[in-house]
Amino acid sequence: MDYGAERVLDSVSLEIREGEALGIYGRNGAGKSTLIEIMAGTLRPASGERICAEDIAGEICYVPQDIALYPSLTGKQNLDFWAEAYGLFGRGRRERVQKLLKLMNLSDKANKRVETYSGGMKRRLNMAAALAVRPKLLLLDEPTAGADDASVAVMLAMVKRMKESGTAVVLISHIKEELNAVCDRIVTLSGGRLI
Repeated sequence: MDYGAERVLDSVSLEIREGEALGIYGRNGAGKSTLIEIMAGTLRPASGERICAEDIAGEICYVPQDIALYPSLTGKQNLDFWAEAYGLFGRGRRERVQKLLKLMNLSDKANKRVETYSGGMKRRLNMAAALAVRPKLLLLDEPTAGADDASVAVMLAMVKRMKESGTAVVLISHIKEELNAVCDRIVTLSGGRLI
């Protein structure tokens, strides 16, 4: 993958298995975010191809590094919005939203506007929004960036939970301890290459 004259990714090949957590480690600028955007299908590679099993093509959830929430809405309203966007309605949506709020330790803040949340709470809610449906592939780009230790623990526990339910998870981080805690395999990306 090239940006102008700069090669960001070079000959990267990965396979992710059902129920596996794959960690991608690397310093800033290593090409991690570009790689996960290609995996998510939001970025097209300049050469090569992205091959996705037919049965998961429509069941991929991507949590970008940037927070994708509406600050003037409450945590519950944000989850309601995303659940409806994914096609959940009625009782099923209400139950899923309540469960996610509980799993992310946000039940007591459900009716507070997101703009009042701490950084860690926003990170937890951001992950919960992607889990409004149960994906077969979950792509996480630095989901714990700037989060407090308690929030990191909640999010890593959710990664383990998703993995145990059969979801394949790709977790990008520059913090090796987080990857070691939940990943079955860890690859290192440096200068756009797997090393």
